[in-house]
Amino acid sequence: MARGIQISVGMLLVASLLATGCETTKETKMERNKDLVRRDNEEVWNKGNLEIMDELYAADFVRHFLPNGSVTKGLEELRDHIRNHRKAFPDWAEEIKQIVAEGDLVVTHFSSTGTNEGSFMGNPPTGKKIQIDEMSIVRIADGKIAEQWLLPDLLSLNQQLGLVSQSNHSPDEGKP
Repeated sequence: MARGIQISVGMLLVASLLATGCETTKETKMERNKDLVRRDNEEVWNKGNLEIMDELYAADFVRHFLPNGSVTKGLEELRDHIRNHRKAFPDWAEEIKQIVAEGDLVVTHFSSTGTNEGSFMGNPPTGKKIQIDEMSIVRIADGKIAEQWLLPDLLSLNQQLGLVSQSNHSPDEGKP
């Protein structure tokens, strides 16, 4: 009987070590995923370093722009979008406020700023500095950014650029 208990205790110890190792591996993978998103944020979006994109993004990357349902497919289409965006806002910068990872997903809340010095959405430059909040969900596959769902505060952006008027009324005004 004592031998059976020793084997059982030994098996529990091995199982415990394996489970702990798996948890550490999951945590390490999630930290690597967050670091990848942080690196993309700093290098690509803040510095405009498009040469590094092959290292950070999957070749078949897909971006879902939630406000209008548009989809960007592939790295060349994404590079074109970033080039155009940086022409409109040459000093574009993003600051991650919160970042959370679970499995192969990384969620970020970030603040974006920039000065509108080029054509944007068919409108002439305004010279106005903007600041908006954005949310992003990124899926990582094989150590690269494979897919993104992006939700920027476009209403605030358009209001700050003077493209839409700012209402003087609260959405809850007049409600009981």
